[in-house]
Amino acid sequence: MSSRRRTIARLALPTAAVALAFASVQCGLLGAPGDYASGADENEGGSPESSTDRDGNTTLPDGAVVLPDGNVVPPSLGTLALMAGERQPSSPEDDPAWSADAWSGTIAADGRISSWRIEKSAPIIGSFDSAGLVGNTWVMINVGFGIFGGRGTAIQSTSWAPGILGDWRAGRANGAPGGLDEFARVFFGNHLLYVGGTRTVADPDGGPSTTFFTKEAHVANVDVVKNELGVSSGAGQQLVDARSRCGLLVAGTNLYVVGGRAPSGITASVETAKLDIGAGTVQAFAAQPPLVNAGADHKVYLPSLAAAEGYLFVAGGRTNFGGTPTDVVLSAKINADGTLGAWSNVTNLPKALRDFALVGFKGRLYVAGGVGATTRSDEVFTASIGADGKLGAWDDSNTKLPSPRSDFVALAY
Repeated sequence: MSSRRRTIARLALPTAAVALAFASVQCGLLGAPGDYASGADENEGGSPESSTDRDGNTTLPDGAVVLPDGNVVPPSLGTLALMAGERQPSSPEDDPAWSADAWSGTIAADGRISSWRIEKSAPIIGSFDSAGLVGNTWVMINVGFGIFGGRGTAIQSTSWAPGILGDWRAGRANGAPGGLDEFARVFFGNHLLYVGGTRTVADPDGGPSTTFFTKEAHVANVDVVKNELGVSSGAGQQLVDARSRCGLLVAGTNLYVVGGRAPSGITASVETAKLDIGAGTVQAFAAQPPLVNAGADHKVYLPSLAAAEGYLFVAGGRTNFGGTPTDVVLSAKINADGTLGAWSNVTNLPKALRDFALVGFKGRLYVAGGVGATTRSDEVFTASIGADGKLGAWDDSNTKLPSPRSDFVALAY
């Protein structure tokens, strides 16, 4: 943080400056508007590292922003935007306990999350499974409750500044491939890609139906003006290995498919494919080194994935069909052609988790919330990324989420 300071004679900003501050650096709100989440470095009764000169004027570090009510947004590296789809149930009848909370966390100059701001919630509650930026619109998919009074898959979007602007729109997501279940989805450009899944076929003689895993890939166009999905069509390519409920990530023009359920059980299989972002097409899938944990296959489904500093990170997820979480974190170098190097164990998560937010940003990994062995978490962890893809120790001194949550989509800026 710079040692230079600027003098603030008045604790107020013009309206245009306030709007700019909210668009580029988010402050922290806990609860009702006007209540602010304090970071660990804030002084009691004052602004972060603020002081008063001999003329009685308040001085602040360069980059800090004073809000009209006198509260201060400290200098930051950026912001972590979260959409959380599930809260902790209050009873068995309250499970699943869906939500649609939008939060923005300030990333302080030292890389920690120093505060959280509560944004306007999305209109449809339910677990989020994918999101993407299409121009200046943040679009996301979730299995929601409340669509015309019932349950279904929703497409929701909000304007992006960067930062959530709050003009939410919601509707049914009708573009999914017919008869396909348990697939995974990921956005690329103005397209939504469906990967893998299961199909169930009835026995024509009246016997038990048969469910099988597929290698299918389908693409639907995203219309952000109408907040709609087009009808999906075959991507022209198929996976190397049949699977469902895998981890998906798009990094540049590379698609990564990790783990999931397979005919033989949970799989350690990894594959990649090149994407044509403009045309919305997928090139051939190719097998990559399988996940390995301490020399043995690491079989996991629905892991969290992030790409940062030239590496692909796979963290947490479920290690059995009962949903038992894991604390394993692996990294693999992303080669110039998009293929992957061998997997290495890096610093384990502080606890076993699944369904958490995992984001790489400016040389660090961020983990927020998730489901542990018995309950959801409000904890936030961050670790530095080394030049070799290894991680430093996880820092647990970040400001906690406003409440325990899971089933996120996330974006840092």
